[in-house]
Amino acid sequence: MENSVEFEFGSEMSAYRFLNTVKHIDAEGLRVKFGQTDHHVSVKYTYILGEFDQTLSTLDDLAREMGGIEVS
Repeated sequence: MENSVEFEFGSEMSAYRFLNTVKHIDAEGLRVKFGQTDHHVSVKYTYILGEFDQTLSTLDDLAREMGGIEVS
């Protein structure tokens, strides 16, 4: 099952830093790119069925540390 989430940041530099950091997270089918604007980062990954998948929690925590929020 694919999950898609987008994060918004206060600056392009923060969004770019988040994008590059997320590329190294261990998640099945991970795809990361800029979203609606250069202040948004879109993340898609395959959600693991049948067990607890903490990918979204990890992404939310990382975004918060870098000054971003989940917008969708």
